[in-house]
Amino acid sequence: MTELSYNDPQKTLSTWVVDRVTQWEDHRDTNYLTKWDEYYRIWRGIWNSSDKTRDSEKSRLISPATQQAIESTVAELEEAVFGQDKWFDIRDDVADQDPTDVMVIRKNLKEDLNRARFKDAIVESLLNGAIYGTGIGKLSVKEEVQKTPTESPIPDTLTTDTVVVQKNIITVKLESLTPKEFAIDPSATSIDEALGVAQIVIKPKYEIMEGIRDGIYEDKPLGAYDKADFGFDDEDIGDSNDDDKVKITEYWGRVPKKFLESKSALSDEFDYDEDELIEAVVIIANDSVVLKASENPYLMGDRPFVAYQHDRVPNKFWGRGIAEKGYNPQKALDAELRARIDTLALTTHPMMGVDATRLPRGVKFEVKAGKTILTNGDPRQTLMPLNFGSLSQSSFTEAAELERMVQMGTGAMDSATSNSANPRNSTASGMSMMQGASIKRQKRTIMNFQENYLIPLVEKAAWRYIQFVPERYPTGDYKFFAYSSMGIMAKELEMTQMIQLLSMTQQGTPPFNLLLKGIFENSSMANRDEMKAAIDQMMQPEQPTPEQMQMQQMVQQMEMMKIQLELEEMKAGIQKEMAQAAKITSEIDDKQSEEYLVEKQMELAEKMARIEKLRTDSQMVKSETQRNIPEVEHLKSETILNLATARMKSQGR
Repeated sequence: MTELSYNDPQKTLSTWVVDRVTQWEDHRDTNYLTKWDEYYRIWRGIWNSSDKTRDSEKSRLISPATQQAIESTVAELEEAVFGQDKWFDIRDDVADQDPTDVMVIRKNLKEDLNRARFKDAIVESLLNGAIYGTGIGKLSVKEEVQKTPTESPIPDTLTTDTVVVQKNIITVKLESLTPKEFAIDPSATSIDEALGVAQIVIKPKYEIMEGIRDGIYEDKPLGAYDKADFGFDDEDIGDSNDDDKVKITEYWGRVPKKFLESKSALSDEFDYDEDELIEAVVIIANDSVVLKASENPYLMGDRPFVAYQHDRVPNKFWGRGIAEKGYNPQKALDAELRARIDTLALTTHPMMGVDATRLPRGVKFEVKAGKTILTNGDPRQTLMPLNFGSLSQSSFTEAAELERMVQMGTGAMDSATSNSANPRNSTASGMSMMQGASIKRQKRTIMNFQENYLIPLVEKAAWRYIQFVPERYPTGDYKFFAYSSMGIMAKELEMTQMIQLLSMTQQGTPPFNLLLKGIFENSSMANRDEMKAAIDQMMQPEQPTPEQMQMQQMVQQMEMMKIQLELEEMKAGIQKEMAQAAKITSEIDDKQSEEYLVEKQMELAEKMARIEKLRTDSQMVKSETQRNIPEVEHLKSETILNLATARMKSQGR
C-alpha cells in the first residue's frame, strides 16, 4: 500500500478522494470480499463448483442449517426492536417546565419515520448484519411531491369533484447498504473516528442527469463507465448497456480545506501548503468528475451513516455474523449430505456391467423402467449390477451432530427441534428457560445494535427534520433513546413467569389481582389500559350504594335513640334513689333505736353507691353519644352526595 499524503501539490480533489477510497476498497476486498460472497451463497442456498469435495460428486445440495439460523435470529431481533408500537422515545436533556416541544417532536417524528418506511430498512440492516457481520444504514434528505385527494366544490352547482392537491415535502429516507457498497478507513473502528467513509454504487445515467437539472450536481460531462475497470459483476448492476450507467463515489469525511476554498478545486491542479482538514461531502462520477463538493451541510456536522456489528471484533470495524460463526460445520454438513445422496443414488440405481458380446448387433444398452432388452443367452449372464453396498446408519448420526454444531456455533437453536428432542422443554418452565437463554444469547448483539445503530439513527433523523422542517420540529435540548432490545424481550420473559405464578395463586386474592395487572402492563394488547383500569377498580374496596348508606344511617340513628332512652332511664333512677336516700336521712334524724339506725345507714350507703354507678354510666353514654354524632353527620352528608351523583348520571344517560 502506497503512502498517501495530505499535502501533495499534484493532486486534485477527485484524485485525492479516489486514491484513498480505492485503497480502502482494496483492503476491504482483499480481507473480506471472498468470505462475504461465500456467506451470501450459503444463506441463499446457491451451489458453486468450488463446493465439490471430490470429482465424482454429483449432488448439489446446500443444507438450510445456516439459513435457518440467520432467519430465526433476525426474527428474534426484529421482535425485540418492534415488538411494541413504541420503539424509540425523546426526552428533554434538562429539566423543562413545558414538555410541549418534546410531545410535538415525538409525535411528528413517529409519523414521518413510519411514512418513510424506516422499519423495512432497519430489518434489512439486521439481515445484513447476520449475513456479513455488519449492518449499515444511510440517511438522506429528499424533497418529494405529496399528492392528496380532496373534494372541491364545482362553481354554480351544489356538487363537488375529487381533485388531487400536490405539495412539496421534506422527507428523511433510510437506505440499507451491503458491505460491498461501503468503504471506510481500515484504521478506524467506527464511522465518526474515521478519516472518511464512502458509498460506491452504480446508478442509472438518467438519475444523475435529473440531479444536474435540479441543481444537485454540477453540469459536467460524466465521462465513460467501464464495468471491467470498476470491478462490479452483473448481479450487482445488471446486464444492460454500460452507456446507461454511472459509477458514483459519495465521500463523507475530512478533506484539505484548500480544496474547497479554491475556485479551481473541482478540476485543476494547484499548489497548497496547508494540511488543515475540514468535514465535507464530495460526489465523484466515474472516478474522475467531481459533481459536488461542499462542507458538511448538516446542522450537527455528522456523517449520514450508521453501522453496527452483529458480533464485535476487537479493534475492527467489520464484525462477525451468523454465517461466519456456522461456516465450518456448515461446509462439513454439506459434504456429508452430498456424499449420502450420491451413495443413495448408486444404491437405488446401481451401475451395470454388460457383456457386449451377448447383445444383438446394433442394440443400444439403456437401463429404463419397463424396457425390454434382447440378449443372446441368459440375461443374468449378460447384465450384472455392480454392488456398492448400502448407506450406513452412522451417517445419519453424523449429519445430526454436524447440524447441532451449526446451531451451537450460530447460537440460534430451532425451538421446534429442541422441544421434540427434550420433553421438558415443552413445559412452561422449559419454555421460560429457553426464552431466558435466548435473551442472554442475543444480549451482546442487541446492545451493539441499540447503541451504534438505532439511537444514532433516530437522533440523526430528528436533527435533519429540525434543520429542514423547523415549522414542525421545535429546536430543543433533547435526549434520544430506544425502547428496543433487552427491555422488551425481558418483559416478555417476565410476563411468561408471571403467568406461571398466576396459575398457582388463588383467584380473588390481592396477589392474584397484582399479577393479573402486571401481565396486562407488559402486554401489547390494544385495550390493555381498559383492562388495567378494570383490575384497579376490582382491587378497590367495595363501596356501598346510596341506598345501603341511607339504610346504614337509619340504623345508626336508631342506635342513638336507644342510647338516649337508656340515659333518660338512668336519670330517672338517680332521682328515685336520691329521694329514697333523703327519706332515710330524715328518718335517721328522728333518733330511732340503735339497730334501726345501723340498718338505715347501710341502706343509705347502698343507695349512694347505686347513684354513683348510675352517674358513671350516664357519663359513658353521653361520651358515646358525642363520639357518634360526627360520624352520623358524615354519613348523612356522604349519602346526600352519592344520591345526587347517581341522579346526575341517570339524567346524563
